[in-house]
Amino acid sequence: MGLTKWVAPRPIFHRTLVTSVALRNADGVGDERTETTEDNVRQLRLHTKVRAAALILTAAFFAGCGGGSSTSQMTPSTQSASVVGQYNLVLTSAGGHDTTSIYAYFTQTGTTFAGDANTLVCPSNDPSRCEYGSITLSGTVSGTDVTIVVSFPGQTGTTTVNMVGSATGTGALNGNYTDNLGDAGTWTAIAATAIFASADTVNDYTGTFNSTLSPLSIPPSISLELGLDASSHTLIGNASIMNSPCVTSLTLSGQAIGSAFRVTDAVNKVDIIALPNLSVDSFNFSYKLEATAASCPGDYGRGMLTIYSSPWDY
Repeated sequence: MGLTKWVAPRPIFHRTLVTSVALRNADGVGDERTETTEDNVRQLRLHTKVRAAALILTAAFFAGCGGGSSTSQMTPSTQSASVVGQYNLVLTSAGGHDTTSIYAYFTQTGTTFAGDANTLVCPSNDPSRCEYGSITLSGTVSGTDVTIVVSFPGQTGTTTVNMVGSATGTGALNGNYTDNLGDAGTWTAIAATAIFASADTVNDYTGTFNSTLSPLSIPPSISLELGLDASSHTLIGNASIMNSPCVTSLTLSGQAIGSAFRVTDAVNKVDIIALPNLSVDSFNFSYKLEATAASCPGDYGRGMLTIYSSPWDY
């Protein structure tokens, strides 16, 4: 019987593959170095992570600097308030002085505005005390902030009022004022109710008046008709007067200023200023005849007008 030769099995070794790298030194002598494949894999993974982190940081940098596609944001500009048209202003003194009413028509260019030559400044809202003709009124707006400066003749020289405030709504302004006479207080302004809304508007007024110099026991009566001339934007009209020794009729022209109006008769040399009461349907007015008037020269007085509404008006 033959014997079979026993061969011992080879032991299984868990080895890491070795990569031989042949290098040569400066003397040309070969120097064999070994690196494991596992080390190579770890280094490759490390390099990949570093490169990825660098890319992320670079992208974040350019995005922060506006390098990416982004929408440009602009701060919206603030629109300044509009101060245009007919206005009524009231100055209320904190020192116990009389209130002062100002009636003006404002025009605006950009952030500046000004009252026209027909501006009225009326202490105590008394038509016989109104100043006109030599008044300067100007202002500026910045957003809702408003400043106004008005100068007018006073009993002790020119009075200059500085107003600072803001726009608080459509056509509404208010704030504080100081003047060159040492007074201070508050002021308000509102867009005036149009008493002559269009060229086809005609208002009829009735009332009575009396002379301050030579009052009559029976006050004269007046019927007044006024309308807006479409071509010149001036007021035109006529008046009939009863029981007056001075005049019996008037042919009038003039201007609406705020809720007030001023009209004159060039022939009879009569000047009339009418200021609204709490209601624009009722007016206090003053009249004055020039010193060169043909009848009653230098006479002056005051009265009241009410808009007459006919039962047939509809």
